[in-house]
Amino acid sequence: MRDATRAIAEHVQAPLALAAQCVIGAAVYLAQTRVNAPHIHNADGMPSSIFLLTLADSGDRKSECRRLAFKKIDEAEARARTNHREACAEVTTMAGGLKGKQLERFMAEHPLPADPRTQYSDATFEPIAGAFIRGMPAATWDTDEGGQVLGGASLKADTRAATLGGLVKAFDTGSFERTRSQGNMEGSGFAYNRRLSLHLLAQAVTVADALADPLLRGQGFLPRFLFASPTSIAGTRFLTAEQLGRKAYADPRLQRYWARCEAIAATTQAIDHETGEVKPPVLPLTPEAEQDWLEFYNEAEGEQSPLGKFTNLRPFAGRAGEIARRLAAVFACLEGQTEIDDECMTRAAAIVRYSLSEWRRYTDSAVPDPMLQQAAALMAWLRDPKRTDDWQKFHRDKLGKSGPPATRKSAKERDRLLAVLVAHHHLLTTDGKQFTVNTVAETAETAESQ
Repeated sequence: MRDATRAIAEHVQAPLALAAQCVIGAAVYLAQTRVNAPHIHNADGMPSSIFLLTLADSGDRKSECRRLAFKKIDEAEARARTNHREACAEVTTMAGGLKGKQLERFMAEHPLPADPRTQYSDATFEPIAGAFIRGMPAATWDTDEGGQVLGGASLKADTRAATLGGLVKAFDTGSFERTRSQGNMEGSGFAYNRRLSLHLLAQAVTVADALADPLLRGQGFLPRFLFASPTSIAGTRFLTAEQLGRKAYADPRLQRYWARCEAIAATTQAIDHETGEVKPPVLPLTPEAEQDWLEFYNEAEGEQSPLGKFTNLRPFAGRAGEIARRLAAVFACLEGQTEIDDECMTRAAAIVRYSLSEWRRYTDSAVPDPMLQQAAALMAWLRDPKRTDDWQKFHRDKLGKSGPPATRKSAKERDRLLAVLVAHHHLLTTDGKQFTVNTVAETAETAESQ
């Protein structure tokens, strides 16, 4: 997987983390119907399914990275759909001319084969859940337009809380449940022991609101994602004649990776074809792997303390141990191992640690302190040329009566905003009542901006 990641990043000229997430996404697809990850308390384990989210700008070559990583999976899916279409056409042709009870009897004796679809790109949660309830064992929601998933109809409708709950339940236990009216084509029902993985590639601007949404963060949906937001390398992707002569399809690193994908795909999936349930064996941890996991778990737990680096990411850090177990199981599956050794666990922990650092970096840069935002808005209001003369010097009571809405709601809120501006030297005061706009700070800010 590491060699394939490097090969994809080199040939496509894309960020290494982007290529890595795509390779992990493909590995998860293959592993989720073949192995279960070990659970701390449940002997049956837990799904090895993983949710992945990668942010990359337009033109950063998300689609090409995904295409090379999923090449053998996509080819197998295309063959399965072609065979299904031909089989359905054969039954339909045989039934040609039959009507009424004769047609009903024929179709009962020759039912159409089940839809082999396992990949969804342009979809919403409802039809995917419906497919699981009708018997689909496993699938991946896989798209390079992740903004349509996180910011689309599924999570903007009135039922988004229910959708989030359904996705969380799918991740945790692989179960789906819906109650609908009899006339609803998707119907009602239950489905247990299914597998759903998400592999989302998105532009940051299309998911910014979703990633800052308290519901998506607090309900535990986003904390279940393995996350990467690599810096774009656009502007450095120069080509040489030698590079043009190298082809991805001839690269032995990718050929080995694709051969391994085909070998795994050829093995039996742990699917009960009568019920659609997926019940694979649990890959146990070796004693060394368990010790490595314990150290990582305690590390992530300790960093959630008030002085820890993940104190503002507690829901995310709280999931780190579970995701590391799932990822280690995926690695072991790709290696053809019957247990999770310390190397698989160490590497899985390193990647989950990286994901946490990415969540932290993204959160710190993309979600400014609301109080600072409000204080900046107040300073912009005070510096507006229309009111500069009237507000060069002012009393706090005047601001409470004639200032912007945020300062008129409560004296406490007004004073907090003033204190922030004084602390950052945008306002000057000697008594906490009379204030003066600091023109030196304004000039320095303007010069820095220019």
